[in-house]
Amino acid sequence: MQTPTARHCYLVTLSIAFVALVSTAQSQSQAQSQAQSPSLLDDYTPVSLADLREPAENDWLMWRRTANHWGYSPLDQINKNNVDSLRLAWAWTMEPGRQETTPLVHDGVMFLPQACDFIEAVDATDGSPLWEYRRPQVEHAATLACANRNATLYKDQLIIATHDAYLVSLDARSGEVTWERQIGDWTIGQHYSGGPQVFDGKIIAGMSGCYYINTGCWITAHDADTGEELWRTNTVPKIGEPGGETWGDLPNEERRGGSAWMPASYDAELNLIFIGVAVPIPWGSIQRDTRGGDVLYTNSTLALNADTGEIAWYFQHIPGGNWDQDHPFERLIVETEVTPDADAVSWINPDIASSERRKVITGIPGKPGIVWTLDAATGEFLWATETNFQNVIIGVDIEGRKGITNPDIDITEIRQRKLVCPTTTGGINWNSVGYSPQTNSLYAPTNNTCMTFYLNAVNPTLGGYHSSATSLMDLPPDSDGLVGMLTSVDVATGEARWTHRQRAGMGGSVLTTAGGLVFVSDDARRFRAFDADSGEILWEQILNSSAGGFPVTYSVDGVQYLAIAAGGGINYRNLTPEIRQRQGGNTLFVFRLP
Repeated sequence: MQTPTARHCYLVTLSIAFVALVSTAQSQSQAQSQAQSPSLLDDYTPVSLADLREPAENDWLMWRRTANHWGYSPLDQINKNNVDSLRLAWAWTMEPGRQETTPLVHDGVMFLPQACDFIEAVDATDGSPLWEYRRPQVEHAATLACANRNATLYKDQLIIATHDAYLVSLDARSGEVTWERQIGDWTIGQHYSGGPQVFDGKIIAGMSGCYYINTGCWITAHDADTGEELWRTNTVPKIGEPGGETWGDLPNEERRGGSAWMPASYDAELNLIFIGVAVPIPWGSIQRDTRGGDVLYTNSTLALNADTGEIAWYFQHIPGGNWDQDHPFERLIVETEVTPDADAVSWINPDIASSERRKVITGIPGKPGIVWTLDAATGEFLWATETNFQNVIIGVDIEGRKGITNPDIDITEIRQRKLVCPTTTGGINWNSVGYSPQTNSLYAPTNNTCMTFYLNAVNPTLGGYHSSATSLMDLPPDSDGLVGMLTSVDVATGEARWTHRQRAGMGGSVLTTAGGLVFVSDDARRFRAFDADSGEILWEQILNSSAGGFPVTYSVDGVQYLAIAAGGGINYRNLTPEIRQRQGGNTLFVFRLP
């Protein structure tokens, strides 16, 4: 377990100065807003497709900055040698509610999507407000509907996907609506939580909320200038569609689930969109009457033809689905040698050619915390390795393109209890891993958790399909009381290059930079910079709350800034009761060097 060094003593001074710094930043913001705002918006330039493919190093234009979902910035003004001098530049009070946002920055303007589709544009250097958009809030059936993880920039538009299942285009200079289209039906629970992406002139968005009384979800493509739908691919196939037989004799209206609740990635060379699909509903096969069926395409990676939406290939990580172990998280696209070390990984394809270099889909797609690596062009399984402790997946059916689940935790009766690791919160949840091309490594924030899991009888009312329960959560054996971990995994070999372990849960997302740094936050409100090569903690700041937002970095007028939105987020504090936190406190913190 690593602990902060003496260099972190400056935190006491920072904490004392915090209120004064925030007050100064807000005063400067108020004084400068009228003078700076008009020219800042007047100078705003359209975002082209070329910009989205290769963004300027100063900007952050989409969720994980690039379509390959690395979460990596080429900026290096803040680096290993000076990161311990980072200080607060400005802070901004955000909208109350579910806080899971990704700030976007272009031409010195920051766009800040917030809970229930409240959007603000501010000056990225000091937080001076420029405009705001507030969507009317509906009385939604889905309790998670107001999470807003990301928007995307394209041309003069800020494109958002809303809690009432609309796609909306806002004028990036004014916040005015330029078009909107209803895609789903919020009255039966449908909503967007993973926001849109623009790939090759098409908006790609996955529908969520299919965990209620409605049927399956879908992925759609839309004309980015008008919102017109171009194609639609169901994540739960209907009778007669490819994969439909895996649901047995269930009628279409009982084939539920398959929410696509995180954004897609894209490779232009392959012309493929990669997206993850969540669990079937109800969670248990005995509740659905699908025992023995794989229930495609739940808990799967889908590769879709970007022009047609046709499924080019799929890989199902958990066939059948019984324990709410969602697999909708980001799919990273990396070109690398594929030389997995048999002593370092959990499962390996024996037919991999030695030293072969290829484009792969990698990362941690689901709650069990397993790094999966698949061939991006074909979906062929290459290797997989565990990070946190898990007992859900015990092998890989290479020919069948699916994981093999643990028969010892299969549930054959209602209210039959099984020890399942991790919990329904997951070893990881929607908080993202990062990748650095400098080290060819993933940086995975995961957690060691277990639960006693059982299924209830289905209550077929609105919302009744979340029909499972967990008893007291606990730590896995041999955990030493440590929950959180950050692991550096070599993408070529699967070897864990280093692992940091700690008591507090690791519920934050990872940002990597060309400065050799890995930024991530935890349940104890600490926002830290790790050395990407060694795992040494080089800097930390205690925030007002744990950070539910995705950290980003950007540059304006030659100055690099680091931004993170605190408040809410995934947490594991039920396993660490001594780590306490008040509700709320949504605040954007922005740091810079002196």
